[in-house]
Formats: sequence, structure tokens, C-alpha cells
Amino acid sequence: MDNTLSTIFGICFIFFMTTLGSSFIFFVKKDKKESQNAFLSNLAGGIMLASSFFSLLLPSISSAESYGYFDFLPCCVGFLLGALFMFLLDYFLNRQTQNDKQKRFSKSKKVFVAISLHNIPEGLSVGVALGTAFMGLGAISMISALSLAIGIGIQNIPEGFAVAQPAFEEHNSKTKAFLNGVFSGLFEPLFAVVGFYLSYAFGAVLPWFLAFAGGTMIFTIISELMPSEKEEKKGNAIWGFVIGFVVMMLLDVAFA
Repeated sequence: MDNTLSTIFGICFIFFMTTLGSSFIFFVKKDKKESQNAFLSNLAGGIMLASSFFSLLLPSISSAESYGYFDFLPCCVGFLLGALFMFLLDYFLNRQTQNDKQKRFSKSKKVFVAISLHNIPEGLSVGVALGTAFMGLGAISMISALSLAIGIGIQNIPEGFAVAQPAFEEHNSKTKAFLNGVFSGLFEPLFAVVGFYLSYAFGAVLPWFLAFAGGTMIFTIISELMPSEKEEKKGNAIWGFVIGFVVMMLLDVAFA
């Protein structure tokens, strides 16, 4: 397989696997018991938490080594900015629709936004790797770039389901839920193409994108997919978790 075909395969593969994961919603029974609902919701939360850590925050920390003594900045600041983005998005959209409960920024919409944002830096990382290998800009080989694309594609399977499941709960339509998952995956190949053509530029800012997406994902998990405090205490509980997470990440990275 030549470099052109390998590049096309890598970009298409990551989208196909998200679509495949979304299709699993067609095998979920409509008459689910409450315990099954809870299991599926927390399954989605576990998928998102693992993706946040292993495919976003750890790569952000690793790729920021060139920052030297300030290698903690991308992961910590980017993470906080991602959490703040979701907080403000939630606040403004819910404020605009506070008189119409049907239009409120629901759990499925939050998950869609979080996963879609998470797919942007993943797509960029695949595009940068493929572009670097294709143009011979660095030490990475096309085999290594394809391995990255395949790895991200495989973990896109449960992520596609993680988007489709809350949409199915909300709309009770498997087709809508499936399309929700498919559309969330569109950002990945689009930004893979962007990363491919801008391989030089995105290398330096990729750690910030990765951490930002991790912040959006974990904020969404805490606020929607895990048991929460009463509404009036919810904001304090969420930000207490976020700040505690950042403090430990800072200590781990800065003093590693």
C-alpha cells in the first residue's frame, strides 16, 4: 500500500469505527429495566473517563516534554479551560431556554459536544502523524502513523456507543441515536485532514488541544453521567472535583 492509499485508509478508518460503535444501539432493547439503564449510563461514563485519561491527558503530558520546566502548563491549563468551556456552554444555553424544558441543554447534547470536541485533537493527532510520515518531516514512519490511526479507531467503537446511548434514552429512537453517534465522529476525519496539511503548525499546540478536550469530557462525566449532589450544591461539587483533579495532575507532572 503506497503512502497516498495508507493516508486515505487511516483517515477513513477512524470515522468508520465510530459509525460501527454507534450501530450497536440497534441491539439495545427498548424495554430496559431501570437497573439496565443505570448500567448503560455508567458504561458510557466509564468509556468517556478512560478515553479522557488514556487518549487525551496522557498524550498531552507526553507531548509537552519540550516545554521543559513548564511541561505542566498544557495539561493543567488546557484541562481547566475545557471544563470552563463546558460550564459556560451549559450555563448560557440553559439560561436561554429556561422556560422551555424540551429545549434545555440535555445530557445527550452534552455528551455529543464533549465527544465531538474530544474527536478534534484525536483527528489532529492522526493527521499530523500521517502528514509527517507522508512528507518525510520526521522520524515517524507510515506504519507507526497507521498504528496510531488503528488504535484510535478501535477505541472509537465504544465512544460511538457512548454518544448514541444517552440520545436513545432521550428520544427513544434508535435511528436518531445512531445518527447522533455518526455525526459526533465527523469531526475526527475532518480535523485529520486539517492536521495532515498543517503538520508543521499543530505539533506545538496539540498538547493544549488534547488537555482541553479531556477537560470537556471529564466535566461532562461529573455533571451528567455520575450520581450528583442536589442542584443547588452541584456547581460546588463539580468544581471541587475538577480542582482536585488538576492539583494532583500538577503535582504528578511537575514533580515527576
